[in-house]
Amino acid sequence: MKRTVVMTILILLVASVWFWPRHEVGLRVIVMAAHSGSMGGRDAAMVETLRRTLNRVTESNVVVEVVDSLLSRDDMQMRFDEILAKGPVAAVLGCGDSACVRQVLPVLEQSDLVLLYPGSSEGLFKSRHVIHLGVVANQYLFPAVSWVRQNLGGRIQFLGTESARSAMLLRLISRQLLVTRDAQIVASDFMSNIEQLPSIIDKINFFKADVLVMDACEWMFDRQFNRELSKTGVKIFSLCVDQSPPSGVDMYFISHYFENPHNHEIHRLKADLRDDLDGLTILSELSATWLGEAFNRGRTLDNRSLLEFVLGRNALTAGGAITVDHAFQGTWHTLYIAQVRNNEQQLLWISNTAIRPVMFPGLEAPSDWLHNLTIYWRNAGGLWRATSVGKH
Repeated sequence: MKRTVVMTILILLVASVWFWPRHEVGLRVIVMAAHSGSMGGRDAAMVETLRRTLNRVTESNVVVEVVDSLLSRDDMQMRFDEILAKGPVAAVLGCGDSACVRQVLPVLEQSDLVLLYPGSSEGLFKSRHVIHLGVVANQYLFPAVSWVRQNLGGRIQFLGTESARSAMLLRLISRQLLVTRDAQIVASDFMSNIEQLPSIIDKINFFKADVLVMDACEWMFDRQFNRELSKTGVKIFSLCVDQSPPSGVDMYFISHYFENPHNHEIHRLKADLRDDLDGLTILSELSATWLGEAFNRGRTLDNRSLLEFVLGRNALTAGGAITVDHAFQGTWHTLYIAQVRNNEQQLLWISNTAIRPVMFPGLEAPSDWLHNLTIYWRNAGGLWRATSVGKH
């Protein structure tokens, strides 16, 4: 009798454990995004793309923790510590530009996390904690300047923002790409607030350069900025490879995305996201897809397994075929130069093959580049971009 009772209790215990509701931990992800300024609108769309893609791809519940990329380094570290105290995080996604990456990089290294970065940059990164999916300077700046000199003229006026990216791009152009007598930088400006615009317009009208090469991506969709630039009649060439040109503004641009009607990935993405596409959106979707697929394989994900999954990987995106470099330099991309006129795009140039990424291009050693970046950071008061950039 006693044996029967004991056996019955054991059976009930085993059954209760087997059928007890299970709460799966799922995939936990940190997303870096600006919460304010002109970058806030851009990054809000990026966060929505990441959320939607993770929920579509991942065979489990997804927890997304959004961290403001405009936080100070100390506040950002505190926010990461709070999130990690709740449980392990598989990876970090997001960051709409390289200023965000440089701000979060020490926190990534301290927290031992990997960022799948979908944006472009000036390059000049050296870290196993960043997988650079976007294009770097040797892939877009070098062919852009070469094409500009051949087709638009050699007298170039440069317009950037008060940021490390623009400062390093101008250094590359002036010291390495315009070394012949038939080309020169006639003027350069770094715009941090809208009050500088009248002075910049005066310079454009005074110098009458052949072309305005523009890296002022944070002002790309500011109506006043675009209206005043259009009035000058200057030819504009945009280096903002992650953003499609704004409606109603005529300009030339280089990008790793061009709307080819024969690319089926473009139609699929537009249907899934129900929005217009640009370089940042395309690679944000890819980063979330790869993270979800990597998680689905093993249900657990650490830095080593994520790197093994991504490095050397190929993909057909809405921008064309890409390959993540085995040497961890970045990602191989096809580049396009096009013109927008009367809201219609015309393809003018395409690279013959995917261009290999080089993090430290040109004649200066990596240590020299990092030294120049450190000088910029110190002179800017410990910032990679002025806090007023993109704000009225």
